[in-house]
Amino acid sequence: MDQKDLVAKITAEVINRLQLESRSEKQTKAPVTSNVNAPRGVLVLLTGANRNNDQVVHQIGKIAECVSTLKVAFSGSAQCSIGLPAVRRVAPNAQIFTEGNVWKVLEDVDSICLPSLSSHMLSKLVHFQTDSWISILALSGMARGLHVIGCSESLLPAEINSDCMPPAFKKRMDTLLSDAQELGMEICPIDQLMTSVCSKSAPQTCAPINRALVSVGCSAHSGECTACGYCVEHRTQDVEKLVSSGAKRVASTVGAPVALELAKYIDHTLLKPEATEYQVRKLCEEAREHSFASVCINPSWVSLASQMLQGSPVKVCTVIGFPLGATTATSKSIETRDAIANGANEIDMVINVGALKSGNDAVVKDDIEAVVSAARGRAIVKVILETALLTKEEKIKACLLSKIAGADFVKTSTGFVPGGATVEDIALMRETVGPEMGVKASGGIRDTKTAADMVAAGATRLGASASVAIISGQAATGSGY
Repeated sequence: MDQKDLVAKITAEVINRLQLESRSEKQTKAPVTSNVNAPRGVLVLLTGANRNNDQVVHQIGKIAECVSTLKVAFSGSAQCSIGLPAVRRVAPNAQIFTEGNVWKVLEDVDSICLPSLSSHMLSKLVHFQTDSWISILALSGMARGLHVIGCSESLLPAEINSDCMPPAFKKRMDTLLSDAQELGMEICPIDQLMTSVCSKSAPQTCAPINRALVSVGCSAHSGECTACGYCVEHRTQDVEKLVSSGAKRVASTVGAPVALELAKYIDHTLLKPEATEYQVRKLCEEAREHSFASVCINPSWVSLASQMLQGSPVKVCTVIGFPLGATTATSKSIETRDAIANGANEIDMVINVGALKSGNDAVVKDDIEAVVSAARGRAIVKVILETALLTKEEKIKACLLSKIAGADFVKTSTGFVPGGATVEDIALMRETVGPEMGVKASGGIRDTKTAADMVAAGATRLGASASVAIISGQAATGSGY
């Protein structure tokens, strides 16, 4: 059995095991009959509306049962109001996007729906305002003639009673809805969303993606840019995101500047229990000087690091349940909230290794979800697998559970057990989680070649204490973390 088949086999087993508890309940419901006319690919765009979120999640689950491919794109505010874990629970096979290349997300999509359509987003679409990733996705779909559906129940904030809306306000809202329909958007009640999505057959002809569309394409020559994601000169930060999604090469043109430096992959790390304040201050100074991605320190130093790095792009990362991962989900959740309150931007949590090796998949998933929920919208979450202690099958399962639980990264090691990151493990982790999650290599990265090999294998972040030596090409000294 090759690696791809093994990943697919374990994926099916994990999802089946996680659904065991709810299987009896599902069996009491009428099975969903697959609609032969259902679109092959549906993209759900989630905005930050705060009304009917439970219904939104429920409809996503129903759509997932109806279509062959489901993609879900979150705005930043939707990550807070709805949350990735809620969608993962009802649609574990959905491809989740919180950022990325617009044209890549739209590949193989026949229908787009906005179940949490806010009045802010509606106005953007009607006025062709392409100032956000979500509005660009929606307008690009409309321009291509895709079936685009919006639900009107979430247009107003939950705190506003629609029955008390002034007539002039209601008239303006009706005008916006009418304008959206003229552009080709279907408006339907949220409880009919799944029926509306699955009743439409895939378009017989669909215009190919046109990266030169005037309204939503590249207009860099006129001094504006709409984030197509392909231009290293005008959108260097988006090209970096492509690299962080697993790209190993990016095309460019003669004379275009390159801004992809190895330092930006590195979490400058000091996790030794005997680390002193002087050493932590030096770590932060080096991180600021070399523009590392973050400093990774123990929780007691988060407040100091946050003060020292204020105003710089360097993030503050800390560790939770470290280094054993054997604390409870509740204690990890409390640790996470405390770390964020002290200024942490990134959370590296250690998986419950014992539960994983015991086959308690639900325990592992719930443990990760507790941290993801505590960090929601305020910090990204990386899950440390401690790969040196796991079999190949357990590594795959740990990656899948992290993905289902809504984590942002999977990470190889704590650095506190023999054996650290390997190129083989990074390649396996990248293949398992796909392009929508980050992969962090940590433990044993002491030189430039090793770091470069990890990036080439699919790592989008490196944890290292020898960071300065790595970027300068010098031989590292000392004993690591």
